[in-house]
Amino acid sequence: MVGMSTESLSDLLRRIKPDAPPEDPDPVVVSAPEEKTEESVLHKEEAPSAVTHKNVFRHPDAHPIVLDLLLIKKYGEAWLGWESETIEHCVPIDFGVDRVSDINMSKLNAVKTLHLVDTFWDRWEVFVWCTMALNATFPDFVHMQAPTVIQAATAVDAANRIRSDVSWGSEVTSFLSVVHRHDGILVPTQPLDFVVVDADGLPLDLDNVRERWPIVRASGVAPAEATPEAEQLRRMLFNLNALEHSRTQLRQQLGVLKHE
Repeated sequence: MVGMSTESLSDLLRRIKPDAPPEDPDPVVVSAPEEKTEESVLHKEEAPSAVTHKNVFRHPDAHPIVLDLLLIKKYGEAWLGWESETIEHCVPIDFGVDRVSDINMSKLNAVKTLHLVDTFWDRWEVFVWCTMALNATFPDFVHMQAPTVIQAATAVDAANRIRSDVSWGSEVTSFLSVVHRHDGILVPTQPLDFVVVDADGLPLDLDNVRERWPIVRASGVAPAEATPEAEQLRRMLFNLNALEHSRTQLRQQLGVLKHE
């Protein structure tokens, strides 16, 4: 177990607010497929297109980093030691909202895990539970859930903004290698570029894919030819666009902090 992060709010904001990620100087933003969750279905009428300071705690699209920063700004690190019942009691009173939605409580519990312990980086099952919550999907603590590469990248992107002092354990890196193989992504990209995928014996030229990727990434144009290498690049670009969608949501929602 490790101590919680002691970064100030301004330090956190500096790390999460750049206009474009370092690896993607000219990102292309497209709408990622909407992920259906129990919360979004039950409360669809309560989810307008924009996240605002009035609905952020019940909006299914609220970014977990924004929820974290709101509580840090209001309560400091103290909230990390609170039970869920305390958060559900205090937030409506102190923020003037009606409730914290169940899916956003799941996001906050995942964020709390990232702040306080290393298990997200060390144990595959904890990685899966947190990844689901950080992607606005209720974690299943009984049955195994299989995250996609996109979901894993989104969760790791959020985790990197909270802590940078933890190394990836072999259990999680091996698990992520299997996730990539399952999704047919053989060249992991940022922020999952620490993953190594075993592609021995597969009929494609991965060196060609790696050589062409910077051009495809910068242009945002997927190759059209019907080759295994082109298909790899198309999948990689699709994942990049989905990740940038999440990053754009974060940048847009940071304005919520100005109201608190």
